[in-house]
Amino acid sequence: MGRWAQDTAQACRALAPSVGLPIADALDAIAARAVATPAIVVTGPVSSGKSTLVNALVGRRVAPTGAGECTRLTARYVRGPVDRLDVVLADGSRRPLPLAEGGRVPAAVGDRLGVDPADVDHLLVSLTSDALDGLTVVDTPGAGSARRPRGPARGSTDAAESALVVLPPTARPDEIAGFAGAARHGPAGVVAVLGRADTVGSEPDAAGVAEVLSRRLGDRLGPVTPVVGLLAETATTGALRTADLAALRVLAADPGVDGALLDPELFVTAPLSADPATRTRLLELLDRRGIALALALLRERPDAGVGDVCAALLAASGLDRVVERLRVEVRGRADLLAARAAERRVAALADAERAAVRAERRRAPGREAGPDLTRLTDLVEDLRARPLHLDLALVEAATRHRSGALALPDELAGELDLLVAPGPLPARLGVPPTELAGHAARRAAAWRAVATWGTPPAQADVADAVHRGWARVWGELTG
Repeated sequence: MGRWAQDTAQACRALAPSVGLPIADALDAIAARAVATPAIVVTGPVSSGKSTLVNALVGRRVAPTGAGECTRLTARYVRGPVDRLDVVLADGSRRPLPLAEGGRVPAAVGDRLGVDPADVDHLLVSLTSDALDGLTVVDTPGAGSARRPRGPARGSTDAAESALVVLPPTARPDEIAGFAGAARHGPAGVVAVLGRADTVGSEPDAAGVAEVLSRRLGDRLGPVTPVVGLLAETATTGALRTADLAALRVLAADPGVDGALLDPELFVTAPLSADPATRTRLLELLDRRGIALALALLRERPDAGVGDVCAALLAASGLDRVVERLRVEVRGRADLLAARAAERRVAALADAERAAVRAERRRAPGREAGPDLTRLTDLVEDLRARPLHLDLALVEAATRHRSGALALPDELAGELDLLVAPGPLPARLGVPPTELAGHAARRAAAWRAVATWGTPPAQADVADAVHRGWARVWGELTG
């Protein structure tokens, strides 16, 4: 973790000896979380394709998937030396449980352990997957689930620093509050995707729907990327076997297969060269779009292997764009996101202490607040005064602009992108380092004027952030 997460952890640990034991323990936990492996919570409505996408991201078919609601408990997927499932109960105790056939998380955990599912806080799934190096993935029950965890912290979803929001084509702004973590993290800490993009039509159709969602929800979630989770899962988890490829090769030579692919039931029941059970499995792995893609590839390249088919599926799935966004927007900003999440947890701790003080005053009117609340409040104010909030403001403005939800003049958008882009600023500007301080001072003055004089409020806020960004560059260069 970087300077801001370390700074937050140090501030929490410095205060801990000065407050009561319960608050001190909470501050130590916040400090430890700030510098731990970053976590991303995967959230969205029931049957949006969340768990299929989780499997694609971790490279294993481990999360239960299928029609209807499959994710009944929050599951945390972490890197480990062996594949292992632990059930973490509400009291903090753990019980090991074997993974189901095929290495999947069993659907009925409570039945297997003989415990009430309401007593289970979350599942901890350790996997020997390189995809989990440096990132924890948290899969949650869908919004609207009858089995959603009780309370906002149930299942440890608040321990996530960012969110991967899987959206249906009809998502509305008022639904976002129901997606675990989305409201807390966005838009700088959110990667939003159109799940099951193949259900809305062709690839251009899916791109159009994603663009509409971006404009509709971009203020909260940023840009929306279309993804076909099933193709991504099959391509990345090794689910496609040599026998499946042999069946696809036989079907590619069958003249009746293209007509049968017009309907899933027809594909299974039509008199084709592969048996119905094999065709059913192919539908489960690839759906009709993936089967059509594989058949086209095999007709063009009869010698194509499993790896070639998986590469084509992966390219068609859109997962590469999602992974790139995770690399840039989650891993690349891990320090900022962890520091902001830790600050939010300290503020929640202060709010809880404030509520306890109010309750105590109702019992004993006139009683003064103790020093713990004052020290916590001071810590919150100190954390909120840090320059990292300027970085977050710039990133969030750029994210809203890319989504189409925030219209900006080209010059302002260009300077905003310049300030948030990675790498040394002189190289990006094309300005010699010796001239950078003067350039920063001129740009700061120019954007201060834009922010002050007659600019629409939304654009004025961005211009003010750009002004402060250049002013900070000037200050760092001149001391």
